[in-house]
Amino acid sequence: MKKQIKTIVVLSLLLSGSLLFSQSAAAVWSPWQTELFGHTARIFTDDTNYYSGAKTVDWRAEKKGSSKLYYTASVYKKRSGGGLTDTNLVQRGYFKHSTPLKSFSFSEIRKRTGKGSYVIQLDCYTDAKKNNYVGTFESKTFYIK
Repeated sequence: MKKQIKTIVVLSLLLSGSLLFSQSAAAVWSPWQTELFGHTARIFTDDTNYYSGAKTVDWRAEKKGSSKLYYTASVYKKRSGGGLTDTNLVQRGYFKHSTPLKSFSFSEIRKRTGKGSYVIQLDCYTDAKKNNYVGTFESKTFYIK
């Protein structure tokens, strides 16, 4: 009986230690944001912290309603004094409910603007020529380390 309890305790410690020190993904949605003309959307990123072994920053946008929105998605580095620095990484498309899962290259982000805090912004329009701007939606902040 003592041997079984000792084995259980040792296994519990090993398991809790491995869970404590593992790098787990912390996928996160931004809160719902309502922009001009009542369009409401949010942005998902697959983690909040990206380390040197990461390959991509995966993201997805979803919106309420069934109207089609055209978007330009960009990655921006947040400046310590406020404001944003454009990485010039851009993806374009359209969606009615949700975009497919999309990716920005971790190494490209880090090469262009270095370590720091970042957001993905989605500029949205009701037309393909992007003349009718309806607003910008922003992801939660994520960190390139």
